[in-house]
This record gives sequence, C-alpha cells and structure tokens, in this order.
Amino acid sequence: MKKIFSNPVLLGILKLIVGFVFVVASLGKIIDPEGFAKDVYSYVILPSAIVPLFAAIIPWIEFMSGLLIMLDAWPKSNAFIINALLVVFIMAIVIDIYRGIEISCGCFDFLFPEEKIGWSTIARDFVLLIMGLIIMLFDHNKLKIYGLIKNDK
Repeated sequence: MKKIFSNPVLLGILKLIVGFVFVVASLGKIIDPEGFAKDVYSYVILPSAIVPLFAAIIPWIEFMSGLLIMLDAWPKSNAFIINALLVVFIMAIVIDIYRGIEISCGCFDFLFPEEKIGWSTIARDFVLLIMGLIIMLFDHNKLKIYGLIKNDK
C-alpha cells in the first residue's frame, strides 16, 4: 500500500487536483469577500464579529496553499493546511445539516451559486481530505520547486 501511495506520479496528480480545487474555490471568495462573508454568516457558527476577518483571510489561505501544493512547494505543510480547512468545512456542514439549515455552500459561488450544503458536499470534501492525507503522509519526493533554491544535502 505504501508503495502505491508513495508513487511520484500519483502524488503529482493528487497535488494538481487538490491544489486546483482550492485555487478555483478561492477565486470567487477573493473577488467577492462580502458575498463570502454572507455565506459564512448563514452557517450561524462563528461569532458575527469574527466573520469579516474569516471571510477576508481564509480565501487567501486557500489560494496560497492550493497554488503552492500545485507547484510542489512544501507539499506536506500545504497539505496539512488544506486538510485542516477541510476538517473545519466538513464539521460546519455537518452541524448545519444536523440543525436542518438549508444554505448555500459558499464553496464555488461564482461557478455554482445555487449549490446547497448536503451529504454530496461532505463526500466531495472527504475525498479531497483523503487526497490531502495521502500527500501529507506519503510524499517523499526529493524533487521540490524550492529544492532549486535550497539544497537539501
């Protein structure tokens, strides 16, 4: 199993997929932070005072982590950040499904503005989480973009 998940081609594909999804997801939020803040408010989880800061910072974290993991720069660290975000997103969605709150996901609003939270959203995030865990646990590829600058001898 370790040999399969440590395959550099598989890891490269996973990094591109996870990174691409996070970059695309961040773009609408970066372009429309007020709209994203409204989506975050609708979850009714964070205190209102924190929502604007959350809505301003999280999309940039998504963008940078997604971009860096696609570039294979610090893949384990960026996979950890992405995994932490996914766990938070999954928990927020589960809480609101349990509460019976039907709201817009806020994940890809500029592509799918009518997407509602649900078990399919959780499944998508869970698949991304598994990909991120594989990257975090099995990436041992010595070829890294930052290796061109920093010699790891």
